[in-house]
Amino acid sequence: MRILVAGGGVSGLATAVALGARGHHVLVLEQRPLLTDGGAGVRLAPHAFRLLDLLGVGDAVRERSLVIDEFRVMDGATGEPVSSIALPARHGGGRAAHATAHRLDVYEPLLEACWELDAVQLLPDSRVVGYTEHGESVVATLADGRSVTGDALVLSDAARSVVRRDARWAGRAPGSRLAVYHTVIPMELVADHWQDGAATCWLGAQWHVAHYPLPDSRYLSLSATRHRHTGADLDGARVDLEQVLEAFPEIGYAARNVLTMGRNWRAWTVPDRASWARRAHGRVALVGEGAEPSGPLEASGLHQALEDAVGLGACWDASEGDALRWLADFDARRAEEAPEVPAGCGNGLR
Repeated sequence: MRILVAGGGVSGLATAVALGARGHHVLVLEQRPLLTDGGAGVRLAPHAFRLLDLLGVGDAVRERSLVIDEFRVMDGATGEPVSSIALPARHGGGRAAHATAHRLDVYEPLLEACWELDAVQLLPDSRVVGYTEHGESVVATLADGRSVTGDALVLSDAARSVVRRDARWAGRAPGSRLAVYHTVIPMELVADHWQDGAATCWLGAQWHVAHYPLPDSRYLSLSATRHRHTGADLDGARVDLEQVLEAFPEIGYAARNVLTMGRNWRAWTVPDRASWARRAHGRVALVGEGAEPSGPLEASGLHQALEDAVGLGACWDASEGDALRWLADFDARRAEEAPEVPAGCGNGLR
């Protein structure tokens, strides 16, 4: 089959690897002129490594990641410790069990895996703005007027905007939105007691803050999430520290001090629950961050992206070569598996 993948981020490349390894001709259509990813931090739990192993890049990511040994929860109002969980440094075969990485440390191994697959073709400067289905094919329309035909289309990450106003995909309206603010801080600017190998989460009534060291321990990843955002939509916008602090007026003194370590912030708005009733319709599937909001501690959508890619591959194996059955099965399975996004920070420890 010829499969079109709209979006060349982590989700799109993981999907290309999963399907290209099964012999499909995969064309990745990326809107940016270069194939790369941002410097945001991600936390990798054992489940993420299992998925990366299934995609054949687990060891490559492990080599670039930093093992973390503790998960701490703090009371965001009082600054008092709530709980501390010692994390196993290693699991099967001496491999890292819990770790952190720059998002690029996951992206580049997936990109290299795509290059190694003759069945995968990467096409930058190709933003998908729409699609139409014609019998046994689907045609993706690009921003520059070109069109590309395939047997199926997978919309990943930012490409979800293609179906945002399409009634066929509409689900229940999300009850509210999350506003996620993120920055990476040079470790020399970080207070000494946050420079250890732990991941820390501060819990508030309608917010949480998470931080952890990144590989080589030269940087700290810091994110702050407002659970009920009522302001304008944010799409990677640059914001200053004052704007971040204004979003958390009730934050406690100790947690506020953590936020003041950050300077160069970016912000995103995402739904607080899955807003799509369907994950596939006809010959089109929706995967990655556009299909399900990320877990609270990760704030990156990485686990969802990997689960969807592996899930698409597994559903193909059971489809007997029928494209419509393949995507209908994916839709049904992911609907059954999709969890509610918890309010706390325990997500991602599995």
